[in-house]
Amino acid sequence: MLGADALVRSNVRVLLGSMGYHCVVASTLKEALLLLAEEKPDAVILDPRQVGSPPARMVAAFHKMVPTLRGRAIVLTDEESDPELLRLLDAYSLPHVPRDLLLQEVWPSLDSLLRRDIVHRQSTQSARLVLDSFLQPLYADVRNLQQLSARRLLYESGGLMADLSLEPQGNSQLITLAGQVLDAAQPERQLASLSLVLQGRAGPIAVASTNEFGEFHFDFDSEPGITLEIGVKKNHWVSLELPDPKGAIQEAAEESQLPETPADSEARKEFLLKKKKRW
Repeated sequence: MLGADALVRSNVRVLLGSMGYHCVVASTLKEALLLLAEEKPDAVILDPRQVGSPPARMVAAFHKMVPTLRGRAIVLTDEESDPELLRLLDAYSLPHVPRDLLLQEVWPSLDSLLRRDIVHRQSTQSARLVLDSFLQPLYADVRNLQQLSARRLLYESGGLMADLSLEPQGNSQLITLAGQVLDAAQPERQLASLSLVLQGRAGPIAVASTNEFGEFHFDFDSEPGITLEIGVKKNHWVSLELPDPKGAIQEAAEESQLPETPADSEARKEFLLKKKKRW
């Protein structure tokens, strides 16, 4: 158990003890991670209200940092639970139990999670970056044009393709991330209603789902260390590590401060002509 108050811990310990289970408790995520090095729990009960940080961030951090217990966590909620937390629970398919019904519902929920032959652990696979438009060799002025446009990223994982576009919004820190999830083997397959979680270093930034065409859209403030998690199917997620959008833009701008040569001029004209034809 992580974060629950003393009375809840005592009641659940008695309940689980009467059924032959041993229960260990931690009041903070750091303390829980230390306990996990010593104990090998089969499941976890999270009470995010008691940990002292935004509930959604605590649950997402535990989900990310403890992969061995993915799909085996129960979260305590109440009528005033943060909407962001509820969206996150839905995205990760995490069961939740109302605090006022904890003693009545915690055992049936745990019993379901502990049937290993029925419920499988969640797995997360890292996607491979196969294309980054900012890493393609370009002439100086073409790079100068490129920094004004979106950065295209293409990821692949087990036949699943994610085509992304990262675009800065003027001089602000706001970044627009748009993309589409595709099945390379079955292009006609519609990947609708896939759960998406945009993760920062401090926790979740936003939660969304794909539309009927497998498309999605996020607006967020730029920061390093962002990952996009895609729920491909039940208990299976794909993780995409996104490059720092602002850092790449600045690098492209610095590289573009080179004198134009005749070859650069011709490359710029060809680039603009092709762009005009596409539109």
